Amino acid sequence: MGSSASTLTPPSSPPGRVWQASAITTHALSEDGARLLAESSLGTSLRLPSNNQSRTGTVYTSLDTRGSQQTLTGTDMYAGKQCVVRTNKVAPVIIKDCREEFQQFLEISEPIIHGSLAEGMLEHPLIKGKYFIVQDFNDVKDTLQTYRLTSAPNFHQASSDQPIFASGQPTVNGLGKVLTHLMSDSHTQILLLNLRSEPILFQRVDDDYVPYSVRHQENIHNMVMMGDTKDSCDHIESCIRKEIVSLAGIEDEFVFYFYDNLDKLQQEPHIRKVEFEEDILLSNEVYAREAFSNPSLRYDRICLPEMGIPTEDLVDQFLSHFRESPAYLDKNNPAFPAVYLISHSGGRRSAIMMVMSCLIYAHKKGTLVKESHIINPKHPNYNDGEYQAVQKLVNHLTDGNLIKQQVDSVIDECSQVINLRTCIIDHKKKLEAAAFKRMQTDSFVEHVHAGCLSALETYCFLITFNAYLRDQMPNNLSWSYNKWLHRNPEVIRLCSQLDFSELSSPPSLLSSQHRVLVYDDYIGLDVLSSQMDIKVSNFRRLMGLPIYGMAQPTRKGLSKVVNHLLHHKQGYSNVIVVNLRSDYVLEVDETSYSVRDMSNLAEPIHSQCSSGKDLEEMEQKLKKELRSKKVWKAYKEITSPAVDIEVTSVFTPEELYEQQRLSTLDMHYRRLPLQYDHCLNEQEFDEIQDLILSFMKESGSWVDNSHAFVFHCRTGKSRTSLTMAVAGLLFYHMTGFPYGANPDEQERVSCPNARYTKGEYLVVEKLIWMLPDGHQVKREVDLVLDRLFETMSPMHFHLREVIFVVFNKGKSTTGAAKRYMNRLSYDFLERYLYLILYNAYLHMEKSGHFQRSFTRWMTEVAAPAGVYELLDNLGFFTLESSPSEFSRLKNRILDRQQKLPFSGVFV
Repeated sequence: MGSSASTLTPPSSPPGRVWQASAITTHALSEDGARLLAESSLGTSLRLPSNNQSRTGTVYTSLDTRGSQQTLTGTDMYAGKQCVVRTNKVAPVIIKDCREEFQQFLEISEPIIHGSLAEGMLEHPLIKGKYFIVQDFNDVKDTLQTYRLTSAPNFHQASSDQPIFASGQPTVNGLGKVLTHLMSDSHTQILLLNLRSEPILFQRVDDDYVPYSVRHQENIHNMVMMGDTKDSCDHIESCIRKEIVSLAGIEDEFVFYFYDNLDKLQQEPHIRKVEFEEDILLSNEVYAREAFSNPSLRYDRICLPEMGIPTEDLVDQFLSHFRESPAYLDKNNPAFPAVYLISHSGGRRSAIMMVMSCLIYAHKKGTLVKESHIINPKHPNYNDGEYQAVQKLVNHLTDGNLIKQQVDSVIDECSQVINLRTCIIDHKKKLEAAAFKRMQTDSFVEHVHAGCLSALETYCFLITFNAYLRDQMPNNLSWSYNKWLHRNPEVIRLCSQLDFSELSSPPSLLSSQHRVLVYDDYIGLDVLSSQMDIKVSNFRRLMGLPIYGMAQPTRKGLSKVVNHLLHHKQGYSNVIVVNLRSDYVLEVDETSYSVRDMSNLAEPIHSQCSSGKDLEEMEQKLKKELRSKKVWKAYKEITSPAVDIEVTSVFTPEELYEQQRLSTLDMHYRRLPLQYDHCLNEQEFDEIQDLILSFMKESGSWVDNSHAFVFHCRTGKSRTSLTMAVAGLLFYHMTGFPYGANPDEQERVSCPNARYTKGEYLVVEKLIWMLPDGHQVKREVDLVLDRLFETMSPMHFHLREVIFVVFNKGKSTTGAAKRYMNRLSYDFLERYLYLILYNAYLHMEKSGHFQRSFTRWMTEVAAPAGVYELLDNLGFFTLESSPSEFSRLKNRILDRQQKLPFSGVFV
């Protein structure tokens, strides 16, 4: 471009002279100068500024051939309206009427990819090679018909004259109209909250700026979510704008391609001029400028997910606006801001924040309902949101029924666009209809199921938020929402366990072969080779204590174990067999089977949060189903095809043990289903302890070896080992710890990474610093785990050392396996911390004969000390650059849950 340009001599210049230039600031470019530039060979490829911009001009000096110099004044130069072009080694320089301009190069490092929205449509550059820019209103249903008047879809106010407003995304002019309306309505303070986590750009259309969002070419009707904080969203929007401007610079006319109506593609895309960054506005520019020019307006961006609930940090970000102005929380002060909430459509996200804002306002004004409705668990009203998860949450919270009733009332006041409670029942009806008509693995059913759970999660969150306000409003929200949750950890669990549909799954799934029987026993299960002697896999004892473990026994195996403990060398007078399984078990013709779903043959179906009684009732129904025909398909090994088995006798676990009791009155049976393989919650610690204490009431029973406790799960490994460790700690506290529990008695370890195999992670160290005599507490736990491992070493399943082993395995895997191993390593770390905490509890509460449960101790003692902050921020801090998603307690709970095809009824 530059090398081919020759020096132009002004027509009026004397012969023998050329023009040189030095830059100064002068007036705007004249019309003739612009015309001359446009006619030159360089003019079409260079940018001309508009007349309202300042110019960098030039003083011209003429040199004759003898080298003498004459200065040409500005007046003389403008009189000729002349233009000169010269080149140098950097870039071509155009000199025209006292001005020079340099070529601007595009700042695009990636290849420019062109694409079209549909076949036969215009191809054009795509953002990041895959995104289109689509007008925001494409997917918005303006239910309230407010866009024509306010340029803001679904603009509405909560009923009962509460100063809470919401709408879909307004245009720039629409925002001005709404704010003017609020101020004219005597609202002296306005809190404007942008709830969008997707990037939004405002493009000039006619006399307004209209919002556009980013859409992926493969799913054009769904917005692309890119940020989760205000700063990240603002930065992403800025980067997108820069790329749009750069891509527009490729075209001679500086244009880019925008889609206004996806229903009329024959008129798309719209080609609009984008020459400067100010041709497109960012969200922050639109809102922050309003706040800058209006002192009564405060603005913030709270990036809510399109589905799901606000995180604890987002809730506290929202609450910070009320904490910063104590008058807003003072019942004796009428001050309260008009809260204006903006989301994509004014629907779900706006409704959540409207309910939250109205709850704050109602707590301040004292206008919440005072009477509650009691839920009938046998006949729940799903229209009123009385689901199993809600019932459990309400039963846990103080005045839970009243808290729920208050939320219901406020939800109804904010339901002009969407009712957050009734949308659960709408999803429920759609889900159950879809599951009835379609195959169980249908992706549509999975999608509707996820929507149903999301709606229920939102409802439980609002009940929890109201419980927080009820507790903290008298204290002006002195505790953050995050801190309150850490003081009420059971709420986190209850709000993470929402799906109880397994309780209503029909036994007929066995007949339709969506579910099948799989042998409990398998090749390689009996690593301790106890089948030969005792007829049960992995039978073992915790050294020196009357605590035993084993895999699932058959009738013969159970009889052999009980007789071995009662009448042979051991000589116990009572044997307590504890079944830890939370899955469905049936013994068919002296062979033990578990029930599994065809979508996941590797794992039995676990019935979440079911009691032993619930499991026994379902097993009775499954037994009845099995008796309906003679021949069934069953798997001996999940890697081999199913085989036919003839069914003559079927027993549930309860029946199996009752039959054994007919010949062995000194055997006792309990079913204590543990929810997960690798972790216990506080209530499960209490259940294990209460069970043992109920049999050890006499003072001498701890030392006279009168009672033997036999724990079993399906394999005799994970749940059994963990329960044996808990029982061992309790027994040692009652009988005294053996040699090896004191500092000078520990065996010294000298091997690579001994620090980690000994469990000395940073988060563990923080815990033992916090606990009274923490090092000794950990040392005692390590002793029990080491002794437990000595009797089961062929399993290679040391409850402490496996943390480091699994963490390292996770680093060498990829994909789904890597994610699973990563979560498993966090589960093992959490399990180790809980065993240390339980031992600390035993130290502190032993003198009071454990009158206070471990659950209460964790809430009343450990939580205020900051234990749940620790459990909610786990990490291998010295081994990984940053903690994974599983550092959060809620994420670990959610990921542990079985993902099974929906069946039955959503309860």
